[in-house]
Amino acid sequence: MLHLNRRSIIQSASLLTSALWAGVVHPARAAEAPLPARARLNVTENPFGPSPAARTAIAGCVPLAPYYVEDEHLLRDRIGQQENLEREKVALSNGSLDALSLLSTDIGRAGHILAPQPTYATHLNYAQRRGVAIRYVPLSAHAIDLQAMRRAITPQTALVYICNPNNPTGHMLRHQELLAFCRDVSKTVPVIVDEAYFELLPDANGMTVAPLVHSGHDVIVARTFSKVYGLAGLRIGYILAQPPRVRQLYSLTTTSRNQAGFAAAVASLGDRHYLDGAIAYLKNCRQMIYDICEKNGLSYLRSHGTFVYVNTGRPARLMEQALAQHNIDIRVFDAPAYQTWIRVGTATPAELAMFGHALPLALKEVPKT
Repeated sequence: MLHLNRRSIIQSASLLTSALWAGVVHPARAAEAPLPARARLNVTENPFGPSPAARTAIAGCVPLAPYYVEDEHLLRDRIGQQENLEREKVALSNGSLDALSLLSTDIGRAGHILAPQPTYATHLNYAQRRGVAIRYVPLSAHAIDLQAMRRAITPQTALVYICNPNNPTGHMLRHQELLAFCRDVSKTVPVIVDEAYFELLPDANGMTVAPLVHSGHDVIVARTFSKVYGLAGLRIGYILAQPPRVRQLYSLTTTSRNQAGFAAAVASLGDRHYLDGAIAYLKNCRQMIYDICEKNGLSYLRSHGTFVYVNTGRPARLMEQALAQHNIDIRVFDAPAYQTWIRVGTATPAELAMFGHALPLALKEVPKT
């Protein structure tokens, strides 16, 4: 069996992407490609890759590599136009993680941060390392329980964090309920809504909470080009927030944007043709994971993200170790009610094929709980 490293697979995926754009290759057929040496399913990336326009922009900015990005206003204005917001309500970030980490720490130090569990917590762990207390509210039927979140707010709550769709469950909150929650809570406590995967929602433009920023609420919307836009390696993201929050973020940042990420983001933003292709690709990859789960008799949650949450019926940490022995990396979240669940990312179809081969072996190696 010929084995390739991940870089070779990604390069092959780049060639596959060109064929996909030409409409001649179905993503699932890539499962027939040689398996990689290791399947990195512990992250949430989009191997469909950058749009053709972004690729051209990246190549075109090489002569600018010796220089810092001189003017961020172009991208901020483009985002503002798309969201009907003034530039003063848009801030750029190195991916959305920097903004989430810095703002969570700075705002959260006034008390504690309230968040659901399980949820994306890299920035929360960062804030905790900086001395900020985190309070978690368990999910209810795999969904963020907004009423329980509301009841958990105390005078010491400095910040509320919501990820929609939630990571790792992929669950989408009812839009009107989320709007009502944010509208009410933000009167006394700022709310961060992490929309890293919002392009994958059934009606993205109609299901964002960005209009609350337009109407003056203390809601911070975090977005990224790392996921659906396929630019994880170029580290570019942004927030939509009230001007004082934008100034707060910029007072905390120490780096400027990179030329390639800036150019790619400008070229990508709002490219509907590209988004349709990327979303179709990711949905096909998600379906591959669903099929693998069903073949192995495992339950899972249907997802609106670039990942699927899977109940293995076995201790998740042991499954993580067993899959690693078969060169499969997955992610486990710390949540008392989800001790048998693993998150599987939408990697290349070849990597997912490798997961499909290794999963039944790992299931045999780890006893059920």
